[in-house]
Amino acid sequence: MENTASPLPSPNKRRYGGVLPEERQRQRREKLIEGAIEMFGTKGFHASTVREVCVAAHLTERYFYESFRSMRELFQAVYGQLREELMARTLQSLQKAPLTPLGMLEPAIRVFLDFIREDPRHGRIMLVDALSIDAEVAQLSNETARDYADLLKLHLQRLVPADRIPDVDLNLLADGLIGMNVLLAARWMHDGFATPIDKVVATNLLPYQGMFSLMESGPTGLSGP
Repeated sequence: MENTASPLPSPNKRRYGGVLPEERQRQRREKLIEGAIEMFGTKGFHASTVREVCVAAHLTERYFYESFRSMRELFQAVYGQLREELMARTLQSLQKAPLTPLGMLEPAIRVFLDFIREDPRHGRIMLVDALSIDAEVAQLSNETARDYADLLKLHLQRLVPADRIPDVDLNLLADGLIGMNVLLAARWMHDGFATPIDKVVATNLLPYQGMFSLMESGPTGLSGP
């Protein structure tokens, strides 16, 4: 007679409270990231320890090395999560924005400013610590800026037609403008978000508005004598 009994679960796949080991590990990893956001965002990466992150995550230290080899690797995971959240919010805001170059820039800038003002820990991690660990981690910040620059180039192609100003490098222009936006945001954060956000948004938009007006008036004097 054929044995139709279900196979016994693997010892390594045994459920606890109905949860598989892989899911428990994923949950612990999420808790470590949450704990790291708290520590990095308040004390800073360089002043935080594995023990402090584990205390904030309500886990023992042995679980840290289950998911991460080092604090640096944990920081990369934290930054990656914040980056994904920021980009998702940005893309969502753009879906509701007016389909004009300036109309789509305003919500993108506002989303980033809201992101660091609503939770200043985000700003410290993304605008301060990400630039102070090493070159590889700093590249994460550069990649985020490049993501925004790629979005911006779509608008700059309409603001700065290549056939009208052939000497303009849109890649450099986009990188420079995004760099300005990041520096303004960092200054705003360091000042304790004292300036009203509407005024900060307007300040960020001013160079774009000036460029738009310049394009409408013609390229006279912009491409050299």
